[in-house]
Amino acid sequence: MSTAAQAIFSLVLMATCAATGLAHQPPLPPPPPFVTIPGQLPPGFPGLLPPSNPNDVTKCWSSLLNIQGCASEIYSSIFTLKLGVGPACCKAFLAIEESCWPKMFPLTPFFAPLLKSTCARH
Repeated sequence: MSTAAQAIFSLVLMATCAATGLAHQPPLPPPPPFVTIPGQLPPGFPGLLPPSNPNDVTKCWSSLLNIQGCASEIYSSIFTLKLGVGPACCKAFLAIEESCWPKMFPLTPFFAPLLKSTCARH
């Protein structure tokens, strides 16, 4: 379809929508905002995450946040499914208590044991 034909089609479609009232539909309500819990990375999803004390989550992440780029390496590993975590980050991760893992990775329970086994080999 040529550019002129597309432009004419678009104008006819907009005029039809305006004439039938479709152009005046009420806007969709905004999506619910993320619940931000201090110290929790990433923000929580209401109803999806197990309840936890924000102070516990902060404590669990604290050793990793003290190492430059460690949290980024971990998140990149989760989202790319390639474990690319440096030695300093691995050392800090291995020192974290296993009871922290569900608080740190509530939506990816397989990740912490996988990262632990990878880091143990370094």
